[in-house]
Amino acid sequence: MRVLLPGGTGFIGNYVLRELLNRQHEVVVPTRRDVKLDGAETIRVSGKPEEYARLVENLNPDAVINLIGVLRGDYSVHYEVPKVLSGAAERTGTRLVHVSALGADEGSPVEYFRSKALGEREVLRLDDYAIVRPSLVLGPGQRLFRDVLRWRIFPDLKTPVQPVDVRDLARLLVDLAEGNGKREINVCGPEVVPLGELVKMVMKQAGKRVLHIPLPEFLIRIAGKLDSSLLMVLTENVCPQKDSVVFERPLKESIAFAAEGLR
Repeated sequence: MRVLLPGGTGFIGNYVLRELLNRQHEVVVPTRRDVKLDGAETIRVSGKPEEYARLVENLNPDAVINLIGVLRGDYSVHYEVPKVLSGAAERTGTRLVHVSALGADEGSPVEYFRSKALGEREVLRLDDYAIVRPSLVLGPGQRLFRDVLRWRIFPDLKTPVQPVDVRDLARLLVDLAEGNGKREINVCGPEVVPLGELVKMVMKQAGKRVLHIPLPEFLIRIAGKLDSSLLMVLTENVCPQKDSVVFERPLKESIAFAAEGLR
């Protein structure tokens, strides 16, 4: 099977690429950097959405796994890229696996989640797709923990999250690429934990000292009026009972894995 993997050089993309190659699939990774990926073909792009549509039409892959996303900056990629990929996939008969986010909602006060919901709307018009909404993803390279180490401080937040291991998520995405039909799946790990406590556990496992401070939520909400991305840490990230995949890998194992990237 030939798979186009936009976002294949990112945190989740590295694990999805590895899983695809382990299953002997042919993988093409568009990238804005001059990189070589063992076992995969890379194609240089500037990042304009229409480039991804042309790649689908020129390569005619069996599946596309779209991992393109940003936590800050121009959120339009969350709906512009799915829009052009969906159009190209419709013309070529390609299956589209689209990674959204748990909490995607067009009515959310957080622009990140609004833009993710708009991206889902573009994918829903296809006949052969999977939309995957993961909770916080644990593994080496998770940006949240790198940011915490940069500032050496984190609020002791009670926001419930249900983190999923990046290795489990990668296997699911490849399973879905190999399948067919319409699927919408929320993805989580086995335990719900307060976000502040999760950060504490990862930092302790990594042997890093970080100051955890009590911080009233209303202060974050005030700051969120200037930068809505700050409100993401106050958004519950727990899988509903319906349409969810909950992996059984122990949370402590995923925490240890995430800590490896911080040592």
